[in-house]
Amino acid sequence: MVLLLIISSSRFAHYLSKAVTGELDAQAVLAIIVNLLPAYLSTLLPLGGFLGVLLTLGKLSVDNELTVLFANGVSQQQLVQVVLVPLSILAVLVATLSLWLAPEASRNVEEILYQQSHTTEFDSVVAGRFQGNIERQVIYAETMSDDRQQLLNVFVFNRPEVSAPSVIIKATSARQVFNEAYQTRYLLLKEGSRTEGQPDQLDYNVTRFEELAVRLYTEELQIDITRGFTLPTLMLIGSDNADHRAQLYWRISLPLMTLIVSFVAIALGQVNPRKGRFASLLPAVLVYLVYLSVLTTLRDDMTRAAANADIKIWLLHSAFLLLGLILLFGRQWLRQLVREGDSNAPA
Repeated sequence: MVLLLIISSSRFAHYLSKAVTGELDAQAVLAIIVNLLPAYLSTLLPLGGFLGVLLTLGKLSVDNELTVLFANGVSQQQLVQVVLVPLSILAVLVATLSLWLAPEASRNVEEILYQQSHTTEFDSVVAGRFQGNIERQVIYAETMSDDRQQLLNVFVFNRPEVSAPSVIIKATSARQVFNEAYQTRYLLLKEGSRTEGQPDQLDYNVTRFEELAVRLYTEELQIDITRGFTLPTLMLIGSDNADHRAQLYWRISLPLMTLIVSFVAIALGQVNPRKGRFASLLPAVLVYLVYLSVLTTLRDDMTRAAANADIKIWLLHSAFLLLGLILLFGRQWLRQLVREGDSNAPA
């Protein structure tokens, strides 16, 4: 929950800054954050399960409860079986999020951004606040009508191109109109002045007008609702597209990783009571970060259509599964081999 709060807060601040500048509607920000939660959870829950097992077994080890359990006949295999029950449920939840909910929610986010990209500066105007892009167009209105159809005491800063002169317009009122011929929205201003000139120069043209139309610009965001992370999992299966295959392997890898890292957590969670429950926390987290970073790198390699990246992903899962099994049962296997060697040795 702490990790989720940190990540969602950072993204919330990012989209909130866009809402302040008028690029996003304030109500859309909350909808975007809510729809991003499944994707965040599908990535954070494996880490949450890993840390939960690690800290719980560390507590049991420090309190000597694991020692008592093992002394009363509980084997390492039974301990693994008990821990895998809640982690299997967690893995199913992660699979549901990564394979179904996260793609749907990501598509919703892209659609919200797409809709917001086709709103004009007028749609996001709030009375008493400068809104827009300072490099292109800024609108300010002292007050608005109750139906939000008319602005009163309006200020408009307009610069269609970087090298073009800046234009400052003041008007007593303004409303939005749509031109059918050009399929473009305009701000129709009444009874005001238009000042045009270059910054830092005193050569200005001032024009008085009774009625003036100013084009309203649309924020063209780069939105593509057909990207791999927004597509349903069934559409990714069998696709030859590199990005689609990378997304499919990533979605499958998250629930697999939830189970695989549990073996490492069970092994490293059994610490020496004298060293404390956090003795193996740092090494365990480093192992998890190496696993996740390599998996992310291989996913990016698959996106770039790198050779044998899919095989490397399966080898990575197998390697960390083998590591967890060795950490758990390595000593037991070694003792069995020694006993078998001693029993086969000549008298």
